[in-house]
Amino acid sequence: MSAKRRRALSLMERLRGLDIDEVKRDMADLRRQMTALKEGREDLRERLKRERLVSSPEAQPYIAAFVQSVTAEMRRIEAKMLEIEPQLIRYENQLRELYREQKVYETVRVKDLRDEQRERARREQQEIEEMTILRWNR
Repeated sequence: MSAKRRRALSLMERLRGLDIDEVKRDMADLRRQMTALKEGREDLRERLKRERLVSSPEAQPYIAAFVQSVTAEMRRIEAKMLEIEPQLIRYENQLRELYREQKVYETVRVKDLRDEQRERARREQQEIEEMTILRWNR
C-alpha cells in the first residue's frame, strides 16, 4: 500500500511541476511584453528629447503635434503596463502556491519512503536477532 501511495504522490508532484511550467511560460510572456513596453516608452522619451531641440520656426507646429502624439502613446503604454502588473502578481501568487503544493507532496512521499525503510531495517534487525538467539540455543 505504501508503494501505491508513493506513486500517487510522485504523480501529483509531476502534475504540479507541469502546472508550474505552464505558469512560468505565461509569466515569461507577460514579462517580455512588459520589457517591450518599457523599451518602447524609453525610446519615445529619447525621441521626444531630441525632437524638442529643433528650433526652426517652420517646425514648431509639427513639433507640438508630435509632442501630443508621443505623450498620448506614452500614456497608452503606461496604461497597458498597469494592466499587465496585476496579472504578473496573480501569476507570482499562483506559482508560489503551486511550489508549496509540490513541496508538500514531495515531503510526504519522502517521509513515507523513509518510514518504510526504517520499518524494513527494524524487521531485518529483528530477524537477525532471532537467528542469533536460535544459533545460541543450539
